Amino acid sequence: MIRITGLPTFSASLFGSMAAVACLALSPLAAAQTKPPAKPPAKAPAKAPAKKALPPPTTAAQRAGLPEADDAQKSASELVHYGKYVCDDKYEIFVEKNKASPAYVDVRYQKSVWVMKPVSSATGAVRLEDTKAATLLVQIPYKSMLLNTKTGQRIVDSCKSEEQIQAFKDDEAAKANAAAAPAAAQAESK
Repeated sequence: MIRITGLPTFSASLFGSMAAVACLALSPLAAAQTKPPAKPPAKAPAKAPAKKALPPPTTAAQRAGLPEADDAQKSASELVHYGKYVCDDKYEIFVEKNKASPAYVDVRYQKSVWVMKPVSSATGAVRLEDTKAATLLVQIPYKSMLLNTKTGQRIVDSCKSEEQIQAFKDDEAAKANAAAAPAAAQAESK
């Protein structure tokens, strides 16, 4: 027998019975905690994507007052990949020469349009800097990204023009040919 001062005496069997009752009483709570989470409701079938409207062109106000482009800007504008880009496999941006100032670039995304100044870098990247300092488009050999310079966040990423896609394919083919060349040369020497 177990004796606790100030409490009645309990026999071991009575104490064991109380413990068993407590376990049984708490078992539904324990079972509820170990049940797998409920399945999320089934998603509605995907609708066919609506035809996307092209973003508007730049306005006269955006083109007004652009400073004359220097030689560095003119040569950087020749390195820009122009045309439609597909970003994150679902978004589109358009990069076009500015009609009023050919050394400037218009970048259009959804309902926004920016006039940008091309700047080349020593790394080979081309930066398209918004003349209003709100956005930046960085073009590297295989992809581009559009950034919000005020928040420091990406607007869209993994943007690829036809030229960038082709450059990637060409480089991959060259790597494959370079890897296969030593094996082919070794096979011919036998």
